[in-house]
Amino acid sequence: MDTNQFTSGAPVTVPVEYNARDLLIYALGIGSKDPRFVYENHSDFAAFPTYPIVLTFKGDSFDTLGFPSPTMMAFPQAALKGVKVGLDAEKYIEKVHELPKEGCKLQLVGGTVGVHKKGSGALVEQEFTLQDAQGKVYYRLVNGAFLVGAKDFKDSGKTFSKNATPPKEPPAHSIETATDVHMPSLYRLSGDYNPLHVDPQFAAMGGFPAPIMHGQCTMGIISHALLQNLAGGDAKRYKSVQLRFASPVMPGETLITEVWKESPTSFIFQTKVKETGKVCVNNGRFVLTPEGKL
Repeated sequence: MDTNQFTSGAPVTVPVEYNARDLLIYALGIGSKDPRFVYENHSDFAAFPTYPIVLTFKGDSFDTLGFPSPTMMAFPQAALKGVKVGLDAEKYIEKVHELPKEGCKLQLVGGTVGVHKKGSGALVEQEFTLQDAQGKVYYRLVNGAFLVGAKDFKDSGKTFSKNATPPKEPPAHSIETATDVHMPSLYRLSGDYNPLHVDPQFAAMGGFPAPIMHGQCTMGIISHALLQNLAGGDAKRYKSVQLRFASPVMPGETLITEVWKESPTSFIFQTKVKETGKVCVNNGRFVLTPEGKL
């Protein structure tokens, strides 16, 4: 199959919208207790920097949604042969400008940009910009999905997948973060209503003993821990995060994030589940903007 048909199309534009209440729900859903993210009247109230990723699910709706949501369906994955299941694989979230903290209407612009053979399937990447009607870009987002079993296709397009391998020396930081068994029920209110994360029967159909954490919730929890520990929780210092999902996390498990310093503003990280020792997130890089000088 010539996959150029999936990667050469014109970008799709979908309206998205959020309000201050959405920002609060998201911050609570990733376990934040920082008043800068969970109290709208705080003098430094701001959107938690990874919030925009949920707009790829939520769109402009303020109600519960089916899964896949209309916004997800507006950016379809490549229709490849032999696919058994699609899994969240990689994420990249880069802030260009601060999101308005009172909420606003924006546009999600993008689509599939790369299809590449990887292991037993395909890595399919979608690139988006989050922008206003005048074209001001607030964020760049890259979603990478692994389509298990995909076969009989030719690579096309570009890839943003980059390795971030931890050095051999011990990590400079080891951050322990507890999750809660009820986290998926709260996190899903931000727009990802996949029943895999709350319905035991649906989880069993997918081969899991119980509902698993949303991968993007795990990403938010880790990003929050990194921002708190490396930048004092200052949202203005967030520049970008990249990571790769290595294995599922069960609600209630504890995460241990190991961090290596590349430079004053760039950090390599990986996250393990404390109870099992298994790596759940790897290939992580967290980038800050330089600290301001008085």
